[in-house]
Amino acid sequence: VAFITGGMGGLGAAISRALYDAGITVAMSYSMRNDHVATWLMKERDLGRNFHAYEADVTDYDSCERCAERVLDELKKVDILINNAGITRDATFARMSKADWDVVLRTDLDGLFNMSKQFLPGMVERGYGRIVNVGSVNGSR
Repeated sequence: VAFITGGMGGLGAAISRALYDAGITVAMSYSMRNDHVATWLMKERDLGRNFHAYEADVTDYDSCERCAERVLDELKKVDILINNAGITRDATFARMSKADWDVVLRTDLDGLFNMSKQFLPGMVERGYGRIVNVGSVNGSR
């Protein structure tokens, strides 16, 4: 079982599809601001892919905890966690506001911590698991 944060958009969707096509059960988180969830899932179902989708605010620890509880209740385990959810605020550092800085860090860094903390204990207990943290070229410039 793989769980992908931000699994419906861009790179996350490509990862979700590739894992599903490789025979892996795929679950994903989506933002409560995403109003295209049902349409996206239906389109994928029409293409033969049946994903499991769970609402989560990756910036909020309690939201991630509730999401993980639902995932584990339904799917029993997560073997692969892909922390893919991320945002950018396209501005030079000199022009970036404190509010933009905060929201990027909460999503990109806190989100990684918040989800990893939920699934790591089960991976350790089973003696198997993989956590992949997806970064951005913007972080290397």
